Amino acid sequence: MELLTLDKFPPKVLAGIDVQRAFLLSRLIIAAERLQLFRVLHGKRMKAATIGRALNLHQTCLHSFLNSFVSLGLLHKKADTYWNSRLAERYFIQERSIYWTRQYSRECVRDYEVLTVLEEALASGQSCATIQGLNTPTYIDTMKRDRREAEDFTQMLFHFHHDDAEALAKHLDLSRRRAVLDVGGGSGVMSIALAKRYPRLRACVLDLETVCEIAARNIKRAKLAKRVTTRAGDIREPLPTGYDVILFCDIGRVTEQHLRNAYDALPAGGMAVAVDRYFSDDGTKPLDRLLSSFAGSSFPMATRTEMVARLRSCDFESAKAKKVHRDLWCISGIKPAIL
Repeated sequence: MELLTLDKFPPKVLAGIDVQRAFLLSRLIIAAERLQLFRVLHGKRMKAATIGRALNLHQTCLHSFLNSFVSLGLLHKKADTYWNSRLAERYFIQERSIYWTRQYSRECVRDYEVLTVLEEALASGQSCATIQGLNTPTYIDTMKRDRREAEDFTQMLFHFHHDDAEALAKHLDLSRRRAVLDVGGGSGVMSIALAKRYPRLRACVLDLETVCEIAARNIKRAKLAKRVTTRAGDIREPLPTGYDVILFCDIGRVTEQHLRNAYDALPAGGMAVAVDRYFSDDGTKPLDRLLSSFAGSSFPMATRTEMVARLRSCDFESAKAKKVHRDLWCISGIKPAIL
């Protein structure tokens, strides 16, 4: 999945965007996503009044709203008729699932609200959410509390990580491995890609029960139910045995306890793998990780060097970091063979 970034807009549009007011542009696009403007117009040409009725927009602001997207190059207009541009079709229809549309736009609105007190947070050292008295639910609470949001979040990541999963499967040599435990494997996207790449490999997604139900449906659609299974469990607890690869992919902070649990569960010669968009050693990349930390929507993330050191501190050998895809990195280590 390729995200729509500013460089994808026509140069004449970019020239008119003041960086200090770019958040207004962002908020406008998020509103369109939440209202599903581009999906309503997919393959259609519609009059403004018809769009207004479909999206429940008041006539007072209807034309200004639609004309803003014409100015951005996301809609075309002739007389009073509007339709999607190729740019909109690609990035809001072809590149995005309905799960992304619902979940990501919801998360962005939360971030906008939280960041209204950013200056106070920078001065006090407290998080924006703490200053506002917001009780942000944990991943576990959210997945258990609301099945609709659990599906939106899990399936959003399935589509978002598809390219990453394909790249990891090509990068990671598992030709001599037999079984992978995908810890916090969520949608099953990584296990599915690995199983497709290696026909003799088995995989198991370990996650919350509600999440495993979603993963199982993805696995069934991929026709891999005989080799990829799910198992409900707590990733903070001791891990099940019987796997010669234990994978931690995009689960947030991989702690020393996670790695010790992996070490204990692996056989001699087994491999632990941590995959994420880890910080560069100077802490300046990736940019979006830095930005999301202010809204409290990201996990404390280690640098690549810190992750290698963490593996070594847990007695893994041959610990190394390698770039997999874009800014995705793979940190791996081997449990020593018994002498």
